[in-house]
Amino acid sequence: MELRFGGEVVWWRGPAPYHFVALPDPEAARLRVVASRVTYGWGCIPATVTLGGTTFTTSIFPRDGGFMVPLKVAARRAEGVELGDDVRLLVVVGDPDDVPQDVPDDRAATAARPPGTVHHDPADDDDYYDPATTR
Repeated sequence: MELRFGGEVVWWRGPAPYHFVALPDPEAARLRVVASRVTYGWGCIPATVTLGGTTFTTSIFPRDGGFMVPLKVAARRAEGVELGDDVRLLVVVGDPDDVPQDVPDDRAATAARPPGTVHHDPADDDDYYDPATTR
């Protein structure tokens, strides 16, 4: 599934400080239809995002009935994007119905991820902050 949209870059402290773009209502409605089949837990949905000429993997977060697309620091720096800027994004979410028929059941979840992506661990992000590691 491809979602193309624009929006303002906002800051949300959340569990870790991030810059986000809210998914507009029409795109959020399309994503909501497949969300339960593509989430890896807590409603987070793995996605490939293109901001300008920069493409990166991330996870879309559920928020107040909608979804927020985080923008990685490296992508924002590469594209010169700041808080409050209006940006255009291309978000690609794997189609849950594209699981090859010959894949054993225990590998079905891995096969359903977007092509070219692996399980996303937020700790691998360059701007990930885990409050449990600081005292």
